[in-house]
Amino acid sequence: MSIGKALHGAVAEVHKDSDHLSTGTHKGSSGTLTLSDPNKDFKSCGVAVGLAIYNDTDGSNGLVTAVTEDDVTCTLSGGSANTWTVGDTYKIYKTAAYNTTISTQYTDKRFGRKVTGKDRIEGGLFPEDVDLDEYEKNVFGPGQPE
Repeated sequence: MSIGKALHGAVAEVHKDSDHLSTGTHKGSSGTLTLSDPNKDFKSCGVAVGLAIYNDTDGSNGLVTAVTEDDVTCTLSGGSANTWTVGDTYKIYKTAAYNTTISTQYTDKRFGRKVTGKDRIEGGLFPEDVDLDEYEKNVFGPGQPE
């Protein structure tokens, strides 16, 4: 998660896909495009076609093209072998690319409150916190004479 500034004192918390959905070690045959890890329950754990998969051992990566409870099929590229070898370690992520933005949540810094989409107006402030004449000269605050 990274934190960045928004307008008017609201802070954006950006949630990234940097935690893996599944990880383990290939236990199938060597030289294959099918990752095999028996009893891993890939499908039940949310692994689906289109998710990013990384072979940490040879540095290759790709997208899941088929999935069962014990096996994940993918086309790997960018590594030394671009296939699965017994003992290769892997990570499967929640999106199609590592470190992709999943969501953004705004927090009003002045009051420490989360701002939802329906509440958020310019810069992530709650409607009741907005000073409507903030940009006018010679105005002392909300409800004050001009």
